[in-house]
Amino acid sequence: MEEAERSKIEDMKKQLYDKNEKTMIHKREGVLHQTHYNVPTSWSDEINKDKIMAKHKKLKSSFFKKFFIFSIIFFIGALGFAYYKFSNNETSVSSDKIDIEVIGNSFTKGGEELPLQIEIDNNNSASLEYANLIVEYPKGAEDSSTDVVRLSKDSIGTIAAGEKVVRNIKVTLYGAEKSIRNIKISLEYHPEGSNAIFTKEKYYPVTISVAPLSLTVEAPDDTISNQAISIKVKAVLNTSLSDEENPILQITYPSNFIFESATPVPLVGNSTWDLSSISLTNPITVEVKGRLLGQEGDEQIFHAYAGTSSETDPSEVNIIYSSTLQKISIAKPFLDTEILVNDKDETEYAVAGGSTVNVDINWSNNLSTLITDGKIIASISGNVFDKTKISSNNGYYDSTNNQIVWDRNTLSSLAEIDPGQSGTVSFSFIPISLAGSSSAIKEPQVSIKVSISGKQPQLGSIYTDISNYSEKVIKLLSDFQIATSASYLDGENPPKAESQTRYKINWTLSNSTNAITGAKAVSSLPIYVDWVGIYSDETEDITYNEVTREITWNIGQVSSNTGINSNREASFILSIKPSLSQVGSSPQLIKGVTLTGTDSFTGTSLEDTTSALSILNAGSDKVISY
Repeated sequence: MEEAERSKIEDMKKQLYDKNEKTMIHKREGVLHQTHYNVPTSWSDEINKDKIMAKHKKLKSSFFKKFFIFSIIFFIGALGFAYYKFSNNETSVSSDKIDIEVIGNSFTKGGEELPLQIEIDNNNSASLEYANLIVEYPKGAEDSSTDVVRLSKDSIGTIAAGEKVVRNIKVTLYGAEKSIRNIKISLEYHPEGSNAIFTKEKYYPVTISVAPLSLTVEAPDDTISNQAISIKVKAVLNTSLSDEENPILQITYPSNFIFESATPVPLVGNSTWDLSSISLTNPITVEVKGRLLGQEGDEQIFHAYAGTSSETDPSEVNIIYSSTLQKISIAKPFLDTEILVNDKDETEYAVAGGSTVNVDINWSNNLSTLITDGKIIASISGNVFDKTKISSNNGYYDSTNNQIVWDRNTLSSLAEIDPGQSGTVSFSFIPISLAGSSSAIKEPQVSIKVSISGKQPQLGSIYTDISNYSEKVIKLLSDFQIATSASYLDGENPPKAESQTRYKINWTLSNSTNAITGAKAVSSLPIYVDWVGIYSDETEDITYNEVTREITWNIGQVSSNTGINSNREASFILSIKPSLSQVGSSPQLIKGVTLTGTDSFTGTSLEDTTSALSILNAGSDKVISY
């Protein structure tokens, strides 16, 4: 280090640490005094802590509350300013200042043209741009939001401030007399200088003074389930129709109404009639007959429409001139009958031909009053009814009219029937057997119609006749059977132990009057019998399962009178090699056959079984030893 630099360092040390050094000047500023503070060493005062936290929370809550109130005041002010600008600005548009007036008759005849004048006043101080006039009204006599007539859109264009626009239209309304039809008038527009679309609407009600075609219904308010009813619908023309109009009548039925007949004959199906021959002096009446099914208290609705037919579908009403409905309730009969066939209460039955059919008729008085001179008549008919095989209990069988009659002469309890009183009458019959019959009977059945009647005493010597009617149908099952047979082919005959003999097995079908569907025959082989195969000229669908040893004939459909007018059979070959343990016995060739199928007329599943087939059935003697 250089001598000069070392000298400078030494001088600095001397100035810093030598107390006699006078180079640094020391100035006395004052005297320090000790100050004592009373500071707690812990959070002993929890109240101070809570006050601090509350003060912090209050400051925070107060800030957000003031901000929220300020936001609401600002929003309300903005809305008020916007409303003020919209209401008072010279260029704003208000729908309240658009007036739509309709000038015309508020009454019209149904089907006639009604001229109307529409006036549109724009009382705004701004124009309405791209204005379109839209007019729509109900198409027919029914109120529907979708089935409406819309006139062609009238593109008005711009409606200046203070301008009035006039348009003339014509509408054709339909409906029942005194019904009100609403014409909807809409004005679509853009406020001047805006792309937004606004709509001004007005409804103009018009009352139908006279319907072009009116309908009235004549029908009972209530009926008994399954009892015949008649419904008459009368169509009356009130105004002239043009040559282009093709009026029709359509009736919709409840789902459980059984249609039987109609006068006149329907145009399409069983529910549409042609009214083209109707005139002001020639009304048309349609009568429908049928039966209504249901439980007591059920309410069924029939709806009738009259109007023009659709061009594409003549059975559909395009424009409805008039409509009406009829409600019919299912009531409990005054005199009730219940028909049981073989102890079952069903609408239809299926029984085998040649079998005994037992019929019980339970009757009761449901009135709260006495009924006198009760009478029950059971009428039996059908193409398989055998009048020589019928017997009745306490009833008189009239073979001329095929009726069994019970009255006060044959059954004393029917002379006077107290309220709530009940009883039972019965009979039985045997329908014709169809087995082996060569006659071609189609849809074999027996109908049982039961009527019950009596007199309800009124004032003095006046009586009210009351009656009820019910019916049961008994269908005959087709006689569907299978026959099995076996014939010797080759090998030992009679069979010998440990020697092979082959047989041809034949399955033959017979079926009487009803066609059979889904038919199938199934059998199986004993363990000692082997499957050889289908006979050489066989065309039927026959399969063999080696695991289950089952033989299946997939028959399919079988025609009626099979085995009489035509034959249906299947053949296959089996082989047997008897064991010594079978010497002296007649072993089975094939086990019993199970035949199944469905009767197409009755809808009933059928089944027939045959017994097993042994070598004795093939004309062989007992197995002998070799």
